[in-house]
Amino acid sequence: MSARSKVIAAAINAYLSSRPLEHSFYRAGRFLRGGKRRARLYYRADDPYSHLLVQVGPRLVREFGFEIEIVPIAKPGLCANPAPEMLLHHAIRDATILAESYSLSFPANAAPPTEDRIRRAHAVLLQPRSVETQLQVALELGEAVWRDDGAALARVVDRHGGVSGESVRPALDANHAALERAGHYQPGMLHYGGEWYWGIDRLVHLEARLKKEGAEGSLGMAPGDSASLASQIGRPLNSAVELYLSFRSPYSYVAIPQFIELRDRYGVEVDVRPVLPMVMRGLPVPRAKRLYIARDAKREADHLGVPLGRVCDPLGKGIGNAMAVFHHCAAPRGIGLEFFHSIAKGAWSEGRDIARLSELIELAERGGVGEADVRAAIAQGGWKEWAQSNRDALTELGLWGVPSFRIGAYSTWGQDRVPLLKAEIARLSTRE
Repeated sequence: MSARSKVIAAAINAYLSSRPLEHSFYRAGRFLRGGKRRARLYYRADDPYSHLLVQVGPRLVREFGFEIEIVPIAKPGLCANPAPEMLLHHAIRDATILAESYSLSFPANAAPPTEDRIRRAHAVLLQPRSVETQLQVALELGEAVWRDDGAALARVVDRHGGVSGESVRPALDANHAALERAGHYQPGMLHYGGEWYWGIDRLVHLEARLKKEGAEGSLGMAPGDSASLASQIGRPLNSAVELYLSFRSPYSYVAIPQFIELRDRYGVEVDVRPVLPMVMRGLPVPRAKRLYIARDAKREADHLGVPLGRVCDPLGKGIGNAMAVFHHCAAPRGIGLEFFHSIAKGAWSEGRDIARLSELIELAERGGVGEADVRAAIAQGGWKEWAQSNRDALTELGLWGVPSFRIGAYSTWGQDRVPLLKAEIARLSTRE
């Protein structure tokens, strides 16, 4: 690794490891401000994750004494969300399963709400009122919007009022600008003490933090059965998992040990299909998004006991070479999980520069591919068409990001859905 790369890696590691110190500063500041726990919930009426998160708001108030400010925002730009229609349709399907698993409310077969209903809901939420009342209003609005209940929405508007229609867009834009200044880019986010918690998925980290602060409450967020998930998976022990990953994605690296366990414990075949990173496909990633992803992946890795921190960005030549070796050597030999894990661990945990052939060879050998085969695969090339076919297959599933996976009729995005998959496979395997 070059001297410059070492400096960058050290800076990234320091950034990723700074959360405990930041928590201490915020905790001290909270006591100086009177001890009240205050959080902002950045919200959109057409975001299913916002609606699920709002439903947990009363528990945060009751169990931990939170004061939650609801902040409606404009839609993220394409740089932050390059596939908005895919995201919305996926989020609706995903929210149905999450609501069943966590005993929350989200209607089956929900459809994207109309722009008029979204605007009316935001007009109500932009009207100033107490934070306690605002949380209840957001709950009522979410139920009306996602159940496509115009009469219920009209009753909420009549009861609580709202700002004028022409003032909605400027206010949403201003709130989104404030979100970006605070360090994020999308709705469904709870911001507490300098840290971001996306939807209900990351509340496990918030609860752990609150416990360290000495809090004694509980959110009771253990997932349970989901009839929708079970029906889509079918009999997983007779089905293979298609797994879409990127060598540049820290979430992909965090997902790999979970899929290795899934394969080894339950005998589920896993077909790894790598894709190129977004930036190598001409899709820019904003700085705020890069920083959030890095720190959130570190938080997820720590929670799962996966080492992550000594980072050497594999972007560029290193990824191309790794893709070539995967295509020509790892995939035909059925060692995709092992090879990908070795390369990703090197880049995300060991500070190994896979753009250097000597480093790539060492990591490839650990993953089951010898030096001669590595050199031959790189010289052969011919991997780009295969990578594009993987991307096309992912798009056909209605997905765009990594890690994504499909088993049976169930397809989803995000390593945070692997625990739901594992739990369902465990339940079904006991019935065989």
